[in-house]
Amino acid sequence: MKLLSSSQMRSLDESAITQHRIPSMELMENAGRALADVAATSRPSRAAVVCGRGNNGGDGLVAARYLIGMGIDVAVLILASPQELSPDARANWERLVRISTRVFPCTDASYLSSHASILAEADLIVDAIFGTGLRDEVKGISLHAIEMINAMKGRKSRVVSADIPSGLSSDTGMPLGGSVVADDTVTFALPKLGLCLGRGLEYCGNIHVVDIGIPPEEAEKIPSKYSLIVGDDVRRSFLPRRMNSHKGTFGHVAIFAGSRAKIGAGYLSSRAALRSGSGLVTYAMPESAFAFFDSNYSEVMCEPLPDNGKAFFCHESLDKALHLAQDKSAVAIGPAIGTEEATRAFLNAFVRDLKTSLVIDADGLNLLDLSSLRMRGAATVLTPHPGEMARLTKSDTGLVNANRTQAAISLAASCGAIVVLKGMGTVVAAPDGRCAINRTGNSGMASAGMGDALTGIILSLLGQGLDPFDAACAGVFVHGMAGDFAASEIGERALITSDLIKNLPRVFSSIETHSHSRGIELDP
Repeated sequence: MKLLSSSQMRSLDESAITQHRIPSMELMENAGRALADVAATSRPSRAAVVCGRGNNGGDGLVAARYLIGMGIDVAVLILASPQELSPDARANWERLVRISTRVFPCTDASYLSSHASILAEADLIVDAIFGTGLRDEVKGISLHAIEMINAMKGRKSRVVSADIPSGLSSDTGMPLGGSVVADDTVTFALPKLGLCLGRGLEYCGNIHVVDIGIPPEEAEKIPSKYSLIVGDDVRRSFLPRRMNSHKGTFGHVAIFAGSRAKIGAGYLSSRAALRSGSGLVTYAMPESAFAFFDSNYSEVMCEPLPDNGKAFFCHESLDKALHLAQDKSAVAIGPAIGTEEATRAFLNAFVRDLKTSLVIDADGLNLLDLSSLRMRGAATVLTPHPGEMARLTKSDTGLVNANRTQAAISLAASCGAIVVLKGMGTVVAAPDGRCAINRTGNSGMASAGMGDALTGIILSLLGQGLDPFDAACAGVFVHGMAGDFAASEIGERALITSDLIKNLPRVFSSIETHSHSRGIELDP
């Protein structure tokens, strides 16, 4: 699903109004009604609607009217005099005051503070102060209102923002002086960049994308290199599983992982690959580590490679490794292989000479010479966390985290690989500039082995024939959703990677049989 900048959203609105003759008041009516519908799902008894002077405030005024119609006790705080409202917002103010006496224009902070009890008594607060047009730093009465709203969050009030949390830049996701921290954000027509960049992931809560009547063909015309990964797109990327299929149909993948007493990472990758639909999975490890192999996991085939008694991959491992990998549908390398110099030489020779699609993770990234990738004739997927990304790009973790999307896009362009920058809001970047952002997942996934499972999932999808960018996008979405399903059962605190893998069948079933997407709601 496309992510739009503020200027792109403005162009989309203008095309609907000028080319399709849709009145701006109709768009505002649709937006406000959808906002009210989402806000009302928590069945509030009292609502406070805080409106700015622009069209975002107008959306809030419409929402207030619909909430009143639902029998909810509604009070409205407008941060301007009626004369200062935009034309459409003024028209909706006039409609609202005909049916409610609890509409309070607040032109200074002290008068707003005198109505603090309205917020304190509400179990629903609708934030409609600023929309996507905000450019300047928030100050004065608007900043005071934002601070008052945030002070109520976590008591008993659910905070629902109109289009984007007020004060958050719709292009960067960074607060402009201060920002509402919402429980839910009802965004109109298409999601905005700022909901998924910067602090947007923390501040917007659950995203609800609602239709406000803009013709879909107009949205299709707008180019955007940024997208939000949603379940419908993931499902469309899956290849069909036909009745006459056999295990070879769904790919034979190989995972090169492990070193002395560290073979668990390869197990997790192998199990995740099997649970993601691979027909066959081979786990290749140094032969001196084979003594630790768990034969109880019978679906995984194990292939020991020569290691000259060192229990890590080395020059002696290379010929057999390349022979083993040459006929595989896709290959992964890196989990727990260690960082010995002999392993570094092995890894870079393997990467250069392998002609099969390849996922590189963990220690593989720490040993990788990026020049090795330029000699490859097949797709490569890199899956760094911010620390590994900093080492790959000779940067530091702070700079990587300061602009995650640009870091991933730059590395993908420079080395010709798909880059999966892990963390909150995992970023998937392609060499051609495409960039997708994922919203599934939770804090319980900050646990050992989660990256190994992600490697196995992406490897499996790549081996089944998905386009490399699609395999990476689907992989991070599925991985996060499995973590969310596991957390819904046992909570986040005690969640481990095995819990996530156990939930993969449920995730794939859910994606393939439902039109909803965890992490974002596509509301009618």
